[in-house]
Amino acid sequence: MTEKELSIQIDQDLQKIDSLLDSQLIDEAYTEYVNLLEKIEGKEYKDINRQYKAKVYISFAYFLFSGSQFNSFFEMLLKAQEYGHPKDEIEEVILEAFVRPNLNEFRNLYEANINFLHKNNYIDIEKIIHFDDLPFWLLPNGIPNEYYLYNKSQKLLQDKVTLFTYKQVQSLPTLDAFSDYLLLGDWNWNTVLAYNNSARKRSKKTYVVLKDIEKSLSCLQGALLNSAIISNVVIFDSLDRFRQYMSSSDLFLPRNIINLSDSSSMPQYILDEIHDNRIHKDNRKGNRVLLSVCIPSYNRGKRAYENVVHLLQSQYDEEIEIILSNNGTQNETKAYYDKISEIEDARLKYFAFNENQGFASNCCKVCELASGKFILLLSDEDLINLNNLHFIMNKLCISNDTISVMRTSSTTQYNLSNLVANPGRDALINFMLSSNYMSGIILNNKLLKNYRGIEYIKENLNNSVCYWYPHMYWELLLCQYGFVESTDLVLVNEGKAEKSEFDKLKIDDEVVIPYYASIKGRLEQHEGFTHIFRDLEICAKDPGLYREMYLQLCAKTLFLTTVSINGYYKRTSTDYKQLYEQVYEFCSSESFYKTKISNTNDNYRSDLEILAQIYGHFKKSI
Repeated sequence: MTEKELSIQIDQDLQKIDSLLDSQLIDEAYTEYVNLLEKIEGKEYKDINRQYKAKVYISFAYFLFSGSQFNSFFEMLLKAQEYGHPKDEIEEVILEAFVRPNLNEFRNLYEANINFLHKNNYIDIEKIIHFDDLPFWLLPNGIPNEYYLYNKSQKLLQDKVTLFTYKQVQSLPTLDAFSDYLLLGDWNWNTVLAYNNSARKRSKKTYVVLKDIEKSLSCLQGALLNSAIISNVVIFDSLDRFRQYMSSSDLFLPRNIINLSDSSSMPQYILDEIHDNRIHKDNRKGNRVLLSVCIPSYNRGKRAYENVVHLLQSQYDEEIEIILSNNGTQNETKAYYDKISEIEDARLKYFAFNENQGFASNCCKVCELASGKFILLLSDEDLINLNNLHFIMNKLCISNDTISVMRTSSTTQYNLSNLVANPGRDALINFMLSSNYMSGIILNNKLLKNYRGIEYIKENLNNSVCYWYPHMYWELLLCQYGFVESTDLVLVNEGKAEKSEFDKLKIDDEVVIPYYASIKGRLEQHEGFTHIFRDLEICAKDPGLYREMYLQLCAKTLFLTTVSINGYYKRTSTDYKQLYEQVYEFCSSESFYKTKISNTNDNYRSDLEILAQIYGHFKKSI
């Protein structure tokens, strides 16, 4: 058929449908519409002009509207629009049927949503658009949460959107377990909500930069936002706005970038720029330090300098600080400490004593200077594994209100399992006396200072434990007041030990023993721990725990005695078996036990049996 014949045929088909409708034969009319659509969309009517196709689609659209089939109505309206049906007529239909009857509701929803975002500081854009100036109408199609967007200026029906529902994100791109997320998208709320929901489950914030903020805001006419739908988010209308926001704050930078709008490297460039600015001393705010890396150092300037330089390679700025205290070094490495003092990085705090104050006092000084929520103690010869630091930072951030001590693994000294112990007895029994090596232990700074842990060390420097192992006292102290966690993550790469200056004993003019590793030193430590146990609040309340802790101490003392004997005394003429007996007699002394532990005969006899078993066990290794 010719185009004219096709046009006549379509007019006849539409007249037939009108007749059916006049006769209330709705189903038959619907069938005729479907048949007519098949014709104009198939080969039979392929030569028909666009005007007649539009005529069929708009006619069917009105029919569907009359039956309240709004979703199908919009589908036909889109087709009519595609084939050139007059825009003004379509606009009038939309205004009359969907906008004017719902105008007050649209306005109220929009203003309530804007107020919600403002009230919670979830939005930071140059200008909030007034409702009357929104570029799109949001048109309900009869299906819950589904709408069509209508472009006011172009007079075009556009995208179909589903509001405030989202699919689960299968995998949230994460380069840094500690950091928040920066999402760059177009305008679609479903994308924003999907990633925000996944980030919230990880207790992370989402910073959202939307390319088409006006279109996104237009969607706020449709349904109410609330904290269950979206929270822990800030929405921006440009990267520059995001830059200004982060540059003026001490908020942690969102180093996990999800770029859905383009492949530009600009987001990373902006983050690097802000980081570089923050590490200048004039720009540091320093109010939100999570981790203070505390390094007591003495006579090892080169190692200390290399350690600080390594730590300053960290991508963290406001989250972290490095504190190094030089314990009055006067040897050939002193110049390296001078180099450390000249470093301009704002994350570094440097202190120097004029004279050696002893290891414990130096440890106290670095902790006194710490402003972070947590203190990481680190020997100057050991390096932090920066590739694993973000995992540890994340653990600390998530549990900063509950955790008192975290023990991390190291390359040699500590190969720990993942364990969490409850405050008090559970923490003490699982973790006490197991942290001779200082590097990698993390302490809750607030608890340490609230319970006067630093003052206790300073006031008890005559106690061998406080003098040699202040961190072991701090661990015991904090075990009482918070959860203690260990992790198999290797945070500390142990360096090759350097010759250290220490008090020492010389036996047979040949074998030099560090005083703390001598039998005399071990017994002093044993007595020192006993005094510390008695001073703990929990032991005063729980005598049974005190006895149990003492038995563990005896086991530790006998074990360390075997280490000293096998490592040093066997190379001398000393009767080392007699030394072992001497240590056992000290640990099991009835007078010592009844004076320091319990004055009850039954308790002594019961614990003596356990001590005898421990004694026999370690004796086999000599």
